[in-house]
Amino acid sequence: MHALIRKCAAAHVRANSNFIHISTSTAPSIKETGLYGFHHLKTPKGFQRFVDDAIERSQELVNYIAGMPSSPEIIRAMDEISDTVCSVIDSAELCRHTHPDREFVDEASKASLRVNEFLHYLNTNHSIYKAVNKAEKDSNSLTHEAHRAARFLRMDLEKGGIHLCSEKLDRANELAIDIIQLSREYNENIITDPGHVDIFPASKIPKKLHHLVSPIYRNLPGSSKGSWGLRDKTKEKGFRLATESSTLQGFLQCAPDAGVRKVAYVQGNSVPHANLEVLDKLIATRHEFAQLMGHKSYAEFALHSTMAASPEVVMSFLLEMSKVVRPKADQEFEAIQNFKRENSGDPNGELDPWDEAYFTWLMKSAKYKLDSSAIASYFPLQQCIEGLKVLVESLFGVTFHGVPLAPGESWHPDVMKIVLHHPTEAIYNTCFQGDLGYLYLDLKSRKGKHPICAHFAIRGGRQVSETEYQLPVLAIVTCKSEEYRTTRKCSVDQSTSFNIDFSTTCLDWVVALVCNFSGSSLAPVRLNHSEVETLFHEFGHALHSLLSRTEYQHFSGTRVVLDFAETPSNLFE
Repeated sequence: MHALIRKCAAAHVRANSNFIHISTSTAPSIKETGLYGFHHLKTPKGFQRFVDDAIERSQELVNYIAGMPSSPEIIRAMDEISDTVCSVIDSAELCRHTHPDREFVDEASKASLRVNEFLHYLNTNHSIYKAVNKAEKDSNSLTHEAHRAARFLRMDLEKGGIHLCSEKLDRANELAIDIIQLSREYNENIITDPGHVDIFPASKIPKKLHHLVSPIYRNLPGSSKGSWGLRDKTKEKGFRLATESSTLQGFLQCAPDAGVRKVAYVQGNSVPHANLEVLDKLIATRHEFAQLMGHKSYAEFALHSTMAASPEVVMSFLLEMSKVVRPKADQEFEAIQNFKRENSGDPNGELDPWDEAYFTWLMKSAKYKLDSSAIASYFPLQQCIEGLKVLVESLFGVTFHGVPLAPGESWHPDVMKIVLHHPTEAIYNTCFQGDLGYLYLDLKSRKGKHPICAHFAIRGGRQVSETEYQLPVLAIVTCKSEEYRTTRKCSVDQSTSFNIDFSTTCLDWVVALVCNFSGSSLAPVRLNHSEVETLFHEFGHALHSLLSRTEYQHFSGTRVVLDFAETPSNLFE
């Protein structure tokens, strides 16, 4: 548990794990640099030097804090530790989730683990704890924000167990490391072992779904193995469906065979098998940790510092919400079930879990004459970006435009970078002439990229001096499929593919969709409604960080209590 520096709510992978977030990067430059503008990250091994430098600088600051300087200096030094150490954490997490080079990913994982180990030292350092307590009590010499930072730092340190006796603290540290490793193992298993289901005969899969599956063959009874020359006579063709979430969702929505849907649903929700053991261990470890901290449950521990404050408040809220939405939900469930009975030939048929997506979509199409391609035609990606531009300018007076990426700064050709600008910002930050911060956009799925939609804070904003403000640097990561989403259109041809090219001058971004239906043609990449919501949601997170101006990066943007962190994003959505 890295209590010293609190992780932002977004990376969300909309992540909610317990380790940290914060960062440092450089302003845009045409000179050669490394990933995200960090000169260390020109090569994978650069992560090692990145960690070394962060630890060295942080240790200097720890020694300075131990000398008990003035209370404002204690808080300022603590904030610099956060900024320094978490520049590595944030960069490593973004790299682990998005970089196509496995060596970069591996080195980023090693860097993350090394820094996490160092954070245990920081979070259990009694000199730091003593200094933070001193600063909190010395409220007269602190600004309101500095005093609030002192209070939160003290509370966050105590979340890690620094107030416990040495024996309990040692055990808390062991459990914290186990929680991090188990959480990471759980997520990695989902990525590396999505599972699959084999479906025979091939006739059970209609042609419109062939782009979601791969052909396979099995020996017929009595046939000899390896008779490839007689494949048509001795082997039966089938299809293999990878049961990762987005593919499974599209398949269940469009597969007409109930038996196939059931097999796919059950198998898809039963993998990865290794996570059953991991989850049991994680639950037990979290429970022991929470009890060590003096809480009845991990839920109580996780919620006590949020606005909700307790599991009882959360449960009360959910029950009240349930009372409001349950009548409508029951009504809709009954309507879908009746639609199934009317259209399946079984007047007593029940609506099974694997039926819901299929019959919901059929009913929408029949009742509302819903044409998903017509809906998507309103949402070309270029126009969605233009819509964001218009909204941001009309609401906040903020403009944004694309800027060139320096050599070595990007991790993939699809990545774009934009800068947000406000004319009066130059008054407060003359160094950057009105710039508010920078935002990377990585919107397209590809091999090796985690299937997530997330906002990563690479660097938090903070006041460096009376005339200088450290600008935030963010990244939005989504996974627009290579193929047109079958979750929204079930009649797409299996040869559909994308080729996207974004220019980086102003907002003249060229977005092209190459569809090989009956030859080559160009059309805009279109988002379905859910993807538009996701884009706006994550952009709301980014705006939260880019528009906030805080004295300390500890409070920058999404580095707030978790149940408030989603408010700006949902508002923008």
